[in-house]
Amino acid sequence: MSTIHEWEQYTADFPQELKLILSMIKGDLTVITPEDAQIRIKGMDWQLFLQLAHHHRLYSVLYLKIKELNSAIIPAFVVENLKQQYTTNTFRMLHLTAEMEQVCGAFRERGIRNITLKGPTLAHDLYGDISLRTSKDLDILIPFDDVEFAEEILESLGYESKEGKRTPTVASWKWREHHICYKHPVKRTQVEIHWRLNPDSGRETDFELLWKRSRFSTYTQTPVRMLEREDLWAYLVTHGARHGWFRLRWLLDIDQMIRSMPLDVKKVERRLKAEGRLSIGSQALHLASVLLDTPLDANYLALLSSHERVGEKLARRGVVFMNEMIESPADVKSYRSYLFALRSTRQKLFFFIERLYPSTWDVDQLPLPRSLHFLYFPLRPFLWFWRRIKRNTMTERG
Repeated sequence: MSTIHEWEQYTADFPQELKLILSMIKGDLTVITPEDAQIRIKGMDWQLFLQLAHHHRLYSVLYLKIKELNSAIIPAFVVENLKQQYTTNTFRMLHLTAEMEQVCGAFRERGIRNITLKGPTLAHDLYGDISLRTSKDLDILIPFDDVEFAEEILESLGYESKEGKRTPTVASWKWREHHICYKHPVKRTQVEIHWRLNPDSGRETDFELLWKRSRFSTYTQTPVRMLEREDLWAYLVTHGARHGWFRLRWLLDIDQMIRSMPLDVKKVERRLKAEGRLSIGSQALHLASVLLDTPLDANYLALLSSHERVGEKLARRGVVFMNEMIESPADVKSYRSYLFALRSTRQKLFFFIERLYPSTWDVDQLPLPRSLHFLYFPLRPFLWFWRRIKRNTMTERG
């Protein structure tokens, strides 16, 4: 359990509206008198409250929390706004469910094994109710060698690549990237096809093992696979950390898993250690315990302590992104150095090695025949420098 001092340190720069959101999620307003609650909300900027609720994708949870209060202390227009967003999200998640079953079914029928990473199945798995979590797209993990075939299937279903038709490129493109994104122009649904769980070049569990350990969702009528719970926990903390936890919804997922889902934490710890991500697990537990009062048993406390100093430093850096209503953590100046701090020593070494490999940008910038692709290696430093010069020139003109 966190202390009041820790809470004050982590939330020192948070507006009172964000602090109220956290208090509501924790249920603080249900254990105090209506008079004390009235004092807590005095001077609240309710428009900012609604903006923050939407930004952090917590409107559905907050709507139900306010209903539980059964009190008139929250302005009616705030309750109505949250109710509308809750209702809209419910229909959106039902729509995504139908699309998920169609896409996963199409892959399955054509022999492509697939595992859903988030979306409606995760919402049902964590909260027992798909309306309590938001999703803008479907994230589906498939084997590395099936990516091109999966693209053909998506195109046959009417999906279009968000990046447009990919330029024939060097063979390393799938090694340097971890997913591709497709959008349906009519249905307005988005599908991300993953062949790796993470964009970095660090060690991670291969698809065959993830598939062997995967389980069927209890939500869908057709067979849809999900990650094993321990793999899911490791994936969600890594995903949240990589994005700087700039949406509190991701941290609430971790809180919900710890509170309601039995896990073999020692197994989780071994997997994080094998991938060089123990500090990320520690960071998530620091943030959840301080901001959401997530209860940590002896096993979780052992995981938190495994890299406690680094985990706490990363946690303090992470709250910076929560405090900014940004569309991407990359909009924050410190994001690059934060991302680098997340990496283990081995991952940092691979990061520098990876910089030497040609990218799709190199191919777009200087198209060469496939027989001459080997020239991208010696040309890469020059192409990189050329892009920097052009980018700086455009910035100055803009």
